Amino acid sequence: MRKLIFSLLVVVLVYIILLIWPTDNRVADIPFYGDNTFNVIAHGNGRALQPGNTLEAAANALAVGTDILELDVHLTADNILVVRHDETIDSTTNGSGRIADMTLAELSLFEVGFNEYDYPDKVAKKGIRIPTLESLFVAFPTNRFLIEIKPEISKTGHKLCRLVKDYGLMDQVIIGSFYSSVLKSFRQYCPEVPTSLGEEEARWMVILSWLGLGHLYNPPGYSVQLPLEEDGIRIVSESLVEAIHGLNLKLDVWTVNNVNEMAGLIELGVDGIITDRPDLLDGVLENRRAIF
Repeated sequence: MRKLIFSLLVVVLVYIILLIWPTDNRVADIPFYGDNTFNVIAHGNGRALQPGNTLEAAANALAVGTDILELDVHLTADNILVVRHDETIDSTTNGSGRIADMTLAELSLFEVGFNEYDYPDKVAKKGIRIPTLESLFVAFPTNRFLIEIKPEISKTGHKLCRLVKDYGLMDQVIIGSFYSSVLKSFRQYCPEVPTSLGEEEARWMVILSWLGLGHLYNPPGYSVQLPLEEDGIRIVSESLVEAIHGLNLKLDVWTVNNVNEMAGLIELGVDGIITDRPDLLDGVLENRRAIF
């Protein structure tokens, strides 16, 4: 019994020491977040308003108040970066097949519509195609992009790094991926381009934050994108926001399409909301400005 009590006392003592342990793990400010304001982030370029991840969706999203275009990239068989969420084209085009097995010319044969699972009743105008990432850089050279590397292969990241540098967009782009290994590799060969946290990295940060030890986490990126909840468990809370901001990280929450949830998250102090409906989110912000 004495050994158990002694062990518990040691654990408590160690925990108290960790709680007050001084650290300097705050990340530096970066130009991407230079204005330090709340960001409307269009998921898939606003995929509920126009077919996702397209030039048309991007133009529309910016017209309705979007600050950051969130999009996903894959590499074609002829090594061209295209903007596309899935690794296949089946769910939103009149074709089928894996992007990695098709050339850009082959992909260009198919028209893009709304996602048949998420927005089955929406009808897109004719002639929309899968765009290259370069075409978005050319069309929107002054805008900011949150770009997710979809495949778990380093080749995609290498190509992305070169393209961002070629267009001088190092301060207008932040790179994300679910795969922490992909981001670790990207940071090594492309340190000039900032990244967010991968899923595994974010998980450790959240766990430490829940324990009150978020200050011990040494962030490898500059922002984190988290779901509002996972498996029915609410993730984003006031204490988590405080812990993340204590590290000078930015917190973006996905994918939020409900105006009440949007308003609650803004009140909570998150830095951005990733949404299929940037028009609704911009409206929530306008209403808030009118009140305050």
